[in-house]
Amino acid sequence: MIKAQNAPKHRKLSTISGVTVATPNADEQPPQTRAGRPRPGRYRFTAELFQLFGSITAHCYRQLAQKERSVWERLFWLLMLILEAATLVAIIISAWGKFTANPLITTLHDTIYPIELVPFPAVALCNNNRISRAAALRYARQLADKDTERRNVSYFLDQIALLGKLYDFDYENLHQMTKFQEFLDLNDVSNATGMYNALETLAKLSPRCEDMLLRCFWKSIELPCMLRNDMMEVRRTQYGFCCTFNFIGHNEDNEIHPPAYFLDVTGPEMGLVLLLNGSSNDYFYNLFNNIGFNVPDITAGGVNEQFVHLGTETFIRVDAITINSEPDVLRYSRQKRQCVFRSELLKYGANYGRSSCVAACRLRSVMALCECVPFYMPTAGAAAGGKSITTCNLQHIACLNKYKIKWSTVITDIVRVPGLEKEMEESLYCPECLPSCSDSKYQVTASELPLTRSRRDGFSVTAGIERVADVAVVRIFFGQPETWMYKQSVAYYWFEIFSNFGGMFGIMAGMSLITLMEVVYFVGRQLVLVFATRSWSARLRARRPNLELLE
Repeated sequence: MIKAQNAPKHRKLSTISGVTVATPNADEQPPQTRAGRPRPGRYRFTAELFQLFGSITAHCYRQLAQKERSVWERLFWLLMLILEAATLVAIIISAWGKFTANPLITTLHDTIYPIELVPFPAVALCNNNRISRAAALRYARQLADKDTERRNVSYFLDQIALLGKLYDFDYENLHQMTKFQEFLDLNDVSNATGMYNALETLAKLSPRCEDMLLRCFWKSIELPCMLRNDMMEVRRTQYGFCCTFNFIGHNEDNEIHPPAYFLDVTGPEMGLVLLLNGSSNDYFYNLFNNIGFNVPDITAGGVNEQFVHLGTETFIRVDAITINSEPDVLRYSRQKRQCVFRSELLKYGANYGRSSCVAACRLRSVMALCECVPFYMPTAGAAAGGKSITTCNLQHIACLNKYKIKWSTVITDIVRVPGLEKEMEESLYCPECLPSCSDSKYQVTASELPLTRSRRDGFSVTAGIERVADVAVVRIFFGQPETWMYKQSVAYYWFEIFSNFGGMFGIMAGMSLITLMEVVYFVGRQLVLVFATRSWSARLRARRPNLELLE
């Protein structure tokens, strides 16, 4: 062994594992590196932490590092800080949970929103008589001429009444329906397809809008009712072929209707006024056991329904409420905002509405369960994948009757309610059919008065009508020149959340952004120190073989 005989007197010698190293005295300067910088000493996290507590700008933390305080005082302050931190965490979790549960807010934005900016509601006028007696008589004669058994017209009139079941899906004698359908499949085929088509048949049997509409007025100006691209047009609804007004989108010929009608005046004289011909002698299949009309349309359960009786003047007052959503709402999921922007569901074009979405959802369900499409449902886009579309006929009545309750109830979200599990299972589930985020909602108030024959020489809607018991007048109008407009927006923006949470941190923990920067600096410093200490230790271990070689 080589012994260090000439070591300096101010150094003490110690032998560790056969290697003699010099231990500096307490008053000796730390060893220098070749660059003249002091070598890193031993890293102590406790000392660093106490240094942070002693210099941090947050309140009540320096008491933990003051040496003049007793252990009991330090434990007391530590307990208080732990309680404050637990309370702060609980408050922040509660506040964040409420924010995420209700991130949006709807507020009343304008109480005098002009009614001229609100579209006039879509109206459908449907006769309670779904099969015209005159049309049924003509059709019965055609079938009698084709019958090989030479049955008379009265027999076929009774059979034609069965076609009315395609409206309500009720049936009494399924065997009779099946036999009549077999006869139609053989003797009443379409020229286009070579097969029986219930849509064409019921279109011929339905009352004509040209016969129902005697006079039409808009803003007190009489306009032609049924000229092409004019006020009224024929569309398919839940009640069959009806006379519609102000429907947006594609019609039966797949043509886009002109822009929506807007009304800038109010009052019964300035809205939509219709003089209707009841044609009570033409009734053959009454859908509601009531002579008259129903208005407006409820094809997908979207708007209200009002019955109009003959011999009356019905006043239908419409009050609108408009809801607009800010663009910032779009960044939230549909489940959170519970509405759909028109640009999200492009398959409905720019005219998305909940009614059209529910109608499409119901159509998919009918096709899946009964493998046919009721004649009154629009079939645009139904033939996906090149599959042919079968219009429901009398042979499908049993299946349609089985599920008609299911199709009458629509839900967009599954909610577990005790006792209503069966009702939820029997409902039509359409999760994508949420209300539009920007839309107008209408509330209808109706009243009626007996219609009397006008004796005036001036203007009158019923001018020239001698028997007013066979006609009806309908007035649909806005009740107020202004309406309310609600706005849906984000409940809290990022700077408001930042401010709220910053206030909680300041009150409960006495912290600020400066405190946060101090903590970040402390963490970064510890990482640097740990890395530097490990690097120096690695260098020291690399030099030990040289010392052993000297020994």
